[in-house]
Amino acid sequence: MITRYRIRSMSQTQLHIRQMTLGDIDLAMRLKDQVGWNQTPDDIRRLIEYEPEGCFIAEFDGVPVGTVSTTSYGQKVAWIGMMLVLPEYRRRGIARQLIQAGIDYLQRQGVTCIKLDATPLGQPLYEQLDFYAEWGFQRWEREGENVPTFPLDGALSAELVAMDEVAFGADRSRWLNSVASGCRVFTAPSTFGMLRPGSVATYLGPVVSEDSSEVAALVGEMLSSAQGRVFWDIPTGNALSESLAAKHGLVPVRQLLRMWSGHANVAGRTDLQFALLDPTTG
Repeated sequence: MITRYRIRSMSQTQLHIRQMTLGDIDLAMRLKDQVGWNQTPDDIRRLIEYEPEGCFIAEFDGVPVGTVSTTSYGQKVAWIGMMLVLPEYRRRGIARQLIQAGIDYLQRQGVTCIKLDATPLGQPLYEQLDFYAEWGFQRWEREGENVPTFPLDGALSAELVAMDEVAFGADRSRWLNSVASGCRVFTAPSTFGMLRPGSVATYLGPVVSEDSSEVAALVGEMLSSAQGRVFWDIPTGNALSESLAAKHGLVPVRQLLRMWSGHANVAGRTDLQFALLDPTTG
């Protein structure tokens, strides 16, 4: 059953928030294409199937104009992502209502810490909604044509999934294995990394490791397998990842900010995270 949320701050004939369905994938793709984001239809389908009651569409006078997604990792922590509104419908409070729909949904599920990855444009709104800065990260990019030609053979051992829980701060094994099924996974004894095809570039991440001496070789293998354009999101201050990115021809292109809201922050360990999974889901 699709839930509709009536918005009190606007005429009821204007704005409605409803659950996103698989039939909305084309809309979500059109929205993200306008801002150059990297999701594929499979990425959006995965979000909806993972959290079918927690992804939302804003309709203004019956016209779909915005999206937001949520991705929860039990009740410990969850992410808000895919926060997009058509340019001609911005500055009408639609983004605020979409985010609030996501927050309300997660709070009903008992989630105690909600996070998101903010652009500089979105940060002031999130601060108004009681989100606080945690740490920054930079997107690094290697230019070229987008050529996602590598095989998709993803799988992770229980030991590597457990290592990820320490690094991330919560058990995201169900989501991680779902994403891995559409990736190429690279492993070493205490390290794993993923390459994921994107609509704009190949995405390198996550890379998680308890042994930094393994990271250089693994990343080198990953970048050798990825032809053309690559995105790599690196926590600010991770000197090894930044030096490896520069060595392999990537340059920093944008700054983002991880933010949190709730009873207590779920911090994780950035010293074990050499590349992030995705700004949409953490």
